[in-house]
Amino acid sequence: MSRLLVVAGEVSGDLHAGNLLSELRRLDPGIEACGIGGERLQAAGLECLASTDELAHMGLVEVLRELPRIRRVMKRVVDEARRRRPDLAVLVDSPDFNLRLAARLDRIGVPTVLYVSPQLWAWRRGRVKVVRRLAKEVICLLPFEVPFYLDHGVPARYVGHPLVDDLARDGLLDERFAASPGKLALLPGSRAMEVRQLLPTMLAAAAELTDRLTDIVLVEAPGVGRVIDEIIGNAGTAAAVRRVGGGERRRELATSRLAWTASGTATLECALLDVPMIVGYRLQPLSYALARLLVRVPHVALVNLIAGERAAPELIQGRWNPKELIATTLELLGGRAGGQRAALAPVRERLGPPGASRRAAEAVLEHL
Repeated sequence: MSRLLVVAGEVSGDLHAGNLLSELRRLDPGIEACGIGGERLQAAGLECLASTDELAHMGLVEVLRELPRIRRVMKRVVDEARRRRPDLAVLVDSPDFNLRLAARLDRIGVPTVLYVSPQLWAWRRGRVKVVRRLAKEVICLLPFEVPFYLDHGVPARYVGHPLVDDLARDGLLDERFAASPGKLALLPGSRAMEVRQLLPTMLAAAAELTDRLTDIVLVEAPGVGRVIDEIIGNAGTAAAVRRVGGGERRRELATSRLAWTASGTATLECALLDVPMIVGYRLQPLSYALARLLVRVPHVALVNLIAGERAAPELIQGRWNPKELIATTLELLGGRAGGQRAALAPVRERLGPPGASRRAAEAVLEHL
């Protein structure tokens, strides 16, 4: 019987890790797994030592407030690993936590595989030396990541993106839905701090566009319902929104004319579902100033990085305000959406065919 330690520090990581664990159990029903996860990992059979919510923080400064709690979670996981002696740790995304955890696991003899590449090609490239020392392999979701690791002497393989699996399973991948003319999707993110930074502007701008956009759907990620309740309650004059989550969220997105979205995985969902988007990104001022010094990428939106161009508009920091959001929305509604769709068409090919989670599971089993 194989024992795994699985750690996912964000909602998107929980989604990918949950799919991975489900495939692992199909290939080897005797696998036991414990670690850090959310709804998807728990549904796949993970014994939770801590919740993903305890690690899901955004910003270089904001996370400082949470350090004592994060350290307690780290100690809890390492103590359990020392007691249970897992055969392998699969650490998913969240490199600030997981690379430190990998170092502690290495000291007690637990080998590590990284699933979902840390974005070392974007910032803090020096950490690739840490990855080379600690990781048996990096399992990558994006094809351009593999050459970076191989050039630095790190074993790596590309398996494709598990989001493609999800959409294929839901019957959404190859079908093109007719967009409802007045439907706007709001995707403010999967982390509380991200939602706090983006959603108030979305609500304020939507209130000014109710003559053009008559069905405003807030696509709610797991774990942020309380924050959304609070923001909507404090919004005052704002557009009425219809909140959706769970199994309906992607189908609602697929029939939207336009999406306002956070900068991460949600942008890939929009691209795969052929929904034009405007991307918002905002941090606390000091966090943003530090990020500008450290980050070396031309775009903040994951979909634009994969496309290799600014296909979807990005409203960053001070530009994320109702006035600019409305103006950019009117440009897209006025005819520019078609150009965005054409520019993002290659993204669907670059994310690979269905079967990513199975290929990732097969890679993990090679290390057991």
